[in-house]
Amino acid sequence: MSLSHALRIPLAAVAMLTIAAIVVPSAAAEISGPCNATINGQNVKNQGTGAFADPITVENHAIVPVTMSAASQISHLKIQIQFAGMSWTVRDKASHGKSWSSDVKVKNYAKWGVGLYKVVGSSGGVSCSGSALVKVKGNPLTTVAGIVGLVAALMGLGGIGAAVAMTMRAGALSFGRSLGGMVFGLIAGLGLAVLAQEYSLMYPTLGAAVSSVGLGALFGIGLVFIGKLVGSSVAIPE
Repeated sequence: MSLSHALRIPLAAVAMLTIAAIVVPSAAAEISGPCNATINGQNVKNQGTGAFADPITVENHAIVPVTMSAASQISHLKIQIQFAGMSWTVRDKASHGKSWSSDVKVKNYAKWGVGLYKVVGSSGGVSCSGSALVKVKGNPLTTVAGIVGLVAALMGLGGIGAAVAMTMRAGALSFGRSLGGMVFGLIAGLGLAVLAQEYSLMYPTLGAAVSSVGLGALFGIGLVFIGKLVGSSVAIPE
């Protein structure tokens, strides 16, 4: 099997996933139902939750007021935090009256460091739901997620560079070097996506996450291909 045939299927899959993720519209959330909610004094209504939506800002060590009110009895209230397809419940209890409020310690719920999180709430009795992005301020390089993202990005970019250098020396493509460029591109894309979340540049929706790793893979193998073109036209000393 030739190199072009060996890489055709994985490259086509990466390209299709990347294009599909890019064209998926960003979510624009608002309160659904006869109720209102606030986080840190800001109204949740009309707060978008797409990858590049404007978030509600809170400090990492702050105690933030969260409220919800409705036109009729709220019998149950559930609040979840979502991050890159994962979610965890911070409240799932019965409620009484037409309003609810609580002071939330941000650091107790921002499990993956600082950056962007999605908060989703829903109520029983009166049927309401809503969501918003929250930006947790802080230094990403003091968090585990920030350090892991930085290491992954550097490792991925370093691996791409090594694959390109070897391809330039050989003056020809090989399956191993091309696959290495793609794999290290995936790693770099993932690391950069984590750093973008930690630095509050992009919330990792499914579409944004797939786009990041997909474009990273295409970037990696593209550089390897360019290395082949340069190496075949310029003598690279051993």
